[in-house]
Amino acid sequence: MKRVLHVMDSLERSGMETMLLSSYAEWRRLGYECDVLATARSEGPAAELIRACGYAVFHIPFRSGHRFLPRMSFVREVYSLCRSGYDVVHIHSESAPLVVAPLAKLAGVPRIAVTPHNAFKFDGFLKARKRYERGFVRSLGGRYGMVSDGVRTCEWDRFRNPGVRTWNWIDVTHFRPATPEERAAARRSFDLPEDAFVTSSVGNCNSAKNHTAMLRALARLGSERQLIHLHVGREEANFPERATAAELGLAHVVKFAGSQLDPLPYLWASDAFLMPSLVEGLGLSAIEAVAAGVPLLCSNVEGLSDVAAETHWTVVTGTDEETIAEGLRMLMATPATVRAGRAREDSGRVRQRFSARSGVQTIVRELYERDTHVLPVQQESWIPL
Repeated sequence: MKRVLHVMDSLERSGMETMLLSSYAEWRRLGYECDVLATARSEGPAAELIRACGYAVFHIPFRSGHRFLPRMSFVREVYSLCRSGYDVVHIHSESAPLVVAPLAKLAGVPRIAVTPHNAFKFDGFLKARKRYERGFVRSLGGRYGMVSDGVRTCEWDRFRNPGVRTWNWIDVTHFRPATPEERAAARRSFDLPEDAFVTSSVGNCNSAKNHTAMLRALARLGSERQLIHLHVGREEANFPERATAAELGLAHVVKFAGSQLDPLPYLWASDAFLMPSLVEGLGLSAIEAVAAGVPLLCSNVEGLSDVAAETHWTVVTGTDEETIAEGLRMLMATPATVRAGRAREDSGRVRQRFSARSGVQTIVRELYERDTHVLPVQQESWIPL
């Protein structure tokens, strides 16, 4: 059994953490035993879930009192950990590669892999620094895996950083369309009126999620039909989105549910899922919603256009409140039976494309086992003109 160390930041209930939770058996089926290293000040709320799944979880905080420097104990402990017999060190944290990659190399780890999980549009000095970092990691033999075409394009355009295309995944046995009875039970559990048009969003609140434009779009449509919005995700300090909802007269419309271990009941209760982000690496929450049989409305940005391309019926909008409202109005005007049929059709597509088996196999094949170095691809083959 080969050993992999996944290096991450805080272990949250999202992104790569949820992928690890749904893929433990698949890694082992392919002959890989995975451990997880959390490098944030606290290991994060998903640490115990990941341990319970079967992974060993280590916690070695990265930051020292100086902004850009790691703690000396981090250097010693990570070097020692890398020397304990890992075949692959796979870095998922944006802050870690410049330190962890050379430590892994010095420790004799045969393969270093790095996955940027977002389209990082750095400018100025930070852009130059990140371009240098990526080149340095590649010079150590590091191989980059890109989770979407948008991330791949961004990495090449901004940092001249080539990489192979990998595929994120979801738990396709868990995220599936609801039966009529399951949908009715989910709506009853949230005390939702039968005739309400229910939308949902899943994602921790920050400016990139563009929730303010989403709330303003909902306010535009509130007089046309009874609306309820289920807002799942950790809120920011001082709850600015609650204040925005109140200012827009949506206090009775938006139900803030906070961070949830399982968003599936919220998805099953929904008539549409909204994700009008300004930027995404790959919108896993959008994929989960489509897999759960919920019509998707998303913005035409990197990381979400990749999801829309895998479906036939996603409503794609801009990031402004006007086009979000127009897209939502289109969904509201579509008969419920038609929406449900289209949603099931798209669910089948994404559940096949974004399975753990497909995603883990691609990572193992392209990042861990392929011997040839990744060469820059001809620009016209994957960068839009």
